[in-house]
Amino acid sequence: MYAWYELKDAKTGNKLFMRQAIVGQKEVGGKTGYYLETEVVPEIGFPVIYRLLLTGPASDARNVHEILVREGTEPPQSLAPDILASGKDGVTEGDRTSTGMEKITTPAGDMEAEHFVISQGLLKTEVWVNRTIRPMGIVKMTSPDGKLLLTRYGEGGRDAESAMDRQAPEDTSNNVSVRVNKGPKKNFKGKGMP
Repeated sequence: MYAWYELKDAKTGNKLFMRQAIVGQKEVGGKTGYYLETEVVPEIGFPVIYRLLLTGPASDARNVHEILVREGTEPPQSLAPDILASGKDGVTEGDRTSTGMEKITTPAGDMEAEHFVISQGLLKTEVWVNRTIRPMGIVKMTSPDGKLLLTRYGEGGRDAESAMDRQAPEDTSNNVSVRVNKGPKKNFKGKGMP
């Protein structure tokens, strides 16, 4: 199962595309863990891919058992799962309030979603959730950092497969050559020109 999103950065106005997919599973300490892959694709450049093995919500670092990251054409690198715990010092989840169900229009179609408002001090994030949109249920999100909107979702096919193992495009940076051709010996004079 997978979901594609369009993201817009509030500061730069840059647009990114993001895919989230469940791309496999593995037994971890008597529990079934699922590989959640997030692929962030810029309009120009190469994607960054994150794959986490989770046995529960990633907000609890104890549920994260493996992290693999691939940036651009570089080979995948393994990170220690405790890196997530170290980055949350002093961060609170905030107050979450449901404002009820709303009809949301997305490129993936119109759908009902529950609207949540999450407040952290003066910062406010709004999230619209529909449990049929897998893997995370997110339909739309707005925050001070930007906006996210569901563009398509489904099961199976290339979008539900791991991008971590895809062949990276060939590196063409060493094959660049510059060739200068001589120009014409005379300038062209068009009709009616002196």
